[in-house]
Amino acid sequence: MRTNGTDYQEIRKKRITPNGLRHTHATIMISKGVPLQTVADRLGNTPEMILRVYGHTLKELEVESVKIFNDALNF
Repeated sequence: MRTNGTDYQEIRKKRITPNGLRHTHATIMISKGVPLQTVADRLGNTPEMILRVYGHTLKELEVESVKIFNDALNF
C-alpha cells in the first residue's frame, strides 16, 4: 500500500531492536537528569562508558542549561 509516497509495508517491517530500546532508555534517562551512575547501573556499565557513548546527549543538555540560565538572568 502506498499513500502520499509512504510505503506502509516498509514501515511495518521495521522493528525496535533490544539495542535500540537500550539506547532510547539511556538517552531518555540522561535527558531527564538521572545521575550517570544510576544510568550506568541500570545498563550494567560504568559511568565512563555512558559518557563515551552518550556524551553528545550531555553536550546538548549543557547548551540548553546555559540558555535556561541566561533566560533566567534576562540576557
